[in-house]
Amino acid sequence: MRQIFLLLLIVATFGASPCAGAQTAGVRLFVDCSASAAGDGSFAHPWNSLYALSAYQFQSGDVIGLRRGTTCHGVLAPHGSGSAQAPIRLTAYGEGPRPRIVAPAGAVDALRLFNQEYWDIDSLDISGGTTHGVFISGNQGVLHHIHLKNLAVHDVMGGEMKHKESGLVVISPGSVNQHFDDVLVDGVTAWNTNQWVGILVGGGDLGYPPESDWSTNAVIRNSTIHDVQGDGIVLFRIRGGRIENSVAWNTGMQNTESIGTPNAIWTWMCDGCTVENNEAYLTDSPGVDGGAYDIDYGNTDNSVIDNYAHDTQGYCVAVFGAGFVTRQSTVRGNLCIDNSRSPRMTEYQGAIFLLTWNNGSIDGLTVENNTVYWDPLEDAPALVNEAAIIPGSAVFRNNTIESTAPWMTTSNTSLGFAQNRYTYFGAGAPQWTWGTGQYPVPGNLRIESHPEQGSSFTQEPLRNAPQFQASQLGNWRLSCNLPVSLDANGLIGNETLQELVVLKSFSQQYHANGLQVNLTLTAPDAALLQSPAFRQAVRDLDLGAISISTQSGIQEGQHITLIAPDGRVTARWSGFTGPVPLGLALRRAMGEPVYAQMRTGADE
Repeated sequence: MRQIFLLLLIVATFGASPCAGAQTAGVRLFVDCSASAAGDGSFAHPWNSLYALSAYQFQSGDVIGLRRGTTCHGVLAPHGSGSAQAPIRLTAYGEGPRPRIVAPAGAVDALRLFNQEYWDIDSLDISGGTTHGVFISGNQGVLHHIHLKNLAVHDVMGGEMKHKESGLVVISPGSVNQHFDDVLVDGVTAWNTNQWVGILVGGGDLGYPPESDWSTNAVIRNSTIHDVQGDGIVLFRIRGGRIENSVAWNTGMQNTESIGTPNAIWTWMCDGCTVENNEAYLTDSPGVDGGAYDIDYGNTDNSVIDNYAHDTQGYCVAVFGAGFVTRQSTVRGNLCIDNSRSPRMTEYQGAIFLLTWNNGSIDGLTVENNTVYWDPLEDAPALVNEAAIIPGSAVFRNNTIESTAPWMTTSNTSLGFAQNRYTYFGAGAPQWTWGTGQYPVPGNLRIESHPEQGSSFTQEPLRNAPQFQASQLGNWRLSCNLPVSLDANGLIGNETLQELVVLKSFSQQYHANGLQVNLTLTAPDAALLQSPAFRQAVRDLDLGAISISTQSGIQEGQHITLIAPDGRVTARWSGFTGPVPLGLALRRAMGEPVYAQMRTGADE
């Protein structure tokens, strides 16, 4: 009976018969590291070690399954490449927690691919390695289709940190002659390393000036990283990249600066890259930076849109130019709360920071529709602009700044201002620094030498400042109705997963404040909700304190409701609800999270 149940789980996961050689597209091979005897890789007689798996030459369409609930010690370094029509898949089978890959002491990597392409890797728990948890690289040609999904990667603890291409998940060219095309990192949770990065796609130390050919089409989404020494999530040297619906916290934990100054989520040497609907908090740096989001030098047509940054030691968003021209940048719709908490960095960076150096410049910049709640530990401006900007190419417009500091903005004359809304909570006159002059507020916020066109200003007593104290004590509730879907490989679909990442993040932060998150997963077909694949997919989400129920039949649309302790509905959203509206509503309702008591799910 046990064998029959396992067969059903395998069919649900692999989508076909588990018999080796049954499909012309490839063979199905199995690893069970709890088996007492070494087998031939068949379902009845699985391999019982990573050594046997790594000695095999895989081909297009092959599927390798590691048995759930087991632990394999060693380095996972499979050989071979798939094809565009039939990638190789490395996954899990059976019932229980993700199969664990534990690298031995002294191993450089826990999982490694080199000069290989067309791989789908999902549903594994990977730990160990002195330099990398997952390392995918090469030294020649273009390597296509590297897809990582539903992975837990953690505890990469090595010796001296030598470069930024070290850490938990690193997909990085090994030479100027090698690049990637079609990279997807989706639903990866990565934490705890004394090496540099959480998730990196791209490369850095390949010569200067950089080579003309970069990797293309890279997406990092629905992923969470924390407790890293350096950067959280980054794209380097990419054309056509996205970082979306992801969370980074406890970044930049290095005690002494050695190889750089980190940020949570950022891009460098990117062409056409977008950072959207992410959350970053508890960021730090042993030097400068230590911020949430950063359009760095050498970027063209990069955007930071609808992200949430809070409780950072450095800035909320920065745009830089150094040695190159940073072109056509957009910073729009972001929410910034309690940024630049380091007194050392507050006045230097502000919440929005524009800076150039080494003859770099900015050509084309729009900063609009952002909301900044600015409560610095000293009198410092929320916007700092010290950049060399091409005249007439940059504007700061339609932004909201609510500040407890009288110094609102400081800028050279290269940046235009229009339609902004300023509120100062305090006594005395606020001021704006523009060029070499300091200007008190005029009635319509316009002085001939400081052209704030169409902007407004309000002053209120300090006691009215939005300090984000709990508006009503007790257990607040988030009630979420979420349609669920599985992809062709039996994994949670993107439209469902992106909302789950947001809900899990806020559940972790606000659980100690009394937040209850009740999640109803819905589907028109009851068979999906009762399937082994669905049960395993939900288990892998590690949703912690979130209460889960299921419902089939007639479906309501996706919606989230925020309910006060007295039962009042205080907010309701339909469709996908990102971190900006949900984060602001929770901050107003419950105040600052109790970070020291966060529940962190898989890494609890």
